[in-house]
Amino acid sequence: GSRWFNLVYRLVPAPAFFNLDTQLFRAMRVAVHSLAGEEVASLKAAPSWTLRNVLCAIQEQQRGELTRVARARVYSGEAELLADVSLADVGVIEGSLLTLIRLPPLPIVTASEDCTAKLWDPASGKCLSTLNVHEETVTSASMSVDGQQILTGSHDGTAKLCDAASGECVRTFAGHRGWVMSAVFSPDGMSVLTASIDGSAKLWSVVSGECLRTFDCHAYLVTYAAFSPDGQNVLTSGPDGSAKLWNVTSGDLLWTIKGHDSRINTAVLSSDGQYLLTASSDRSAKLWSIARSKCVFTLTGHHGWVMSAVFSPDGQEVLTASLDGTAKLWSVASGECVRTWNHGDKVNFATFSPDGSEVLTASDSGATKLWSVASGDCLCTLKSHGGSVCFAGWGCELHLG
Repeated sequence: GSRWFNLVYRLVPAPAFFNLDTQLFRAMRVAVHSLAGEEVASLKAAPSWTLRNVLCAIQEQQRGELTRVARARVYSGEAELLADVSLADVGVIEGSLLTLIRLPPLPIVTASEDCTAKLWDPASGKCLSTLNVHEETVTSASMSVDGQQILTGSHDGTAKLCDAASGECVRTFAGHRGWVMSAVFSPDGMSVLTASIDGSAKLWSVVSGECLRTFDCHAYLVTYAAFSPDGQNVLTSGPDGSAKLWNVTSGDLLWTIKGHDSRINTAVLSSDGQYLLTASSDRSAKLWSIARSKCVFTLTGHHGWVMSAVFSPDGQEVLTASLDGTAKLWSVASGECVRTWNHGDKVNFATFSPDGSEVLTASDSGATKLWSVASGDCLCTLKSHGGSVCFAGWGCELHLG
């Protein structure tokens, strides 16, 4: 069975200061102890710290041991420190007591041009299972919220729903007239959204497999399609340098944003729906204010196409992946690059772990690498694909029977 570890954090006064968002405040010295009384770490914590900050600080302090602290729950009494919640939000003050429960890591899913999708154990780096359900390149793979099913999209023009335990295909979503570039679940898990080279995005019922709506989005290619956080809208991107937002119920086009000099490879919304993030072949990513319909920052520094861009779970940072062989971490507050990971080959996709303390990069070499956000170290390399890895992401709790 899974091993569960409880660590206790006690906050005590400290004279140090932090400068965050140009405001000085007194920092809190955080002593990290196990239930046995052993000190695990001694940190200087800010009231604005989120779960990611806490875990990254522990990981950075224990860098020499490459200790992984990802996938954990932190509580102040009965209040949980979530990805977008701060220590102050859960009532932590000097002298407070926090409890951390460390959980087994979530599985990782990858999609490759070798026509397979794979499920991995990040703790051991071993492949748990391989899905052989497509005849051409698999462009995307994601797991349902209950961990029971895996959704894939492919150049064979279909998306498929597979049983996570057996690997067997239980449903095929067919109707596009060309490659399926991406396939994702809706936030409630009841719908599937696909993007295709035929210029459309399609909404499908998970239960019946029927196409519920077709969005005729872009002239000849939809590079990526994603749901808004509330599932009420759909965001698409295309080769004309534009991103478009559509209402799921009516199918109406709500707005169009255009500002890149080349195709947009991915477009995603922030968790609060206030910002849009686009990644482009013009070697840049852009952060947009939805309310102002204005570009807030242009993130430049890559020397090749930017293939993907995502927000960190707490919304404080942005992660980009590029064909220049690197992934970069950017501050949303300043627009500055704060860390660069050199994968060693073209990076097709990069994403954060659910708590934001780790990063995955998928590359042309057939390898997926797992990195520490705190230290920048490579924690694990997953390699058994026979071709370029198009996508990598985290799954959910496995229920393999």
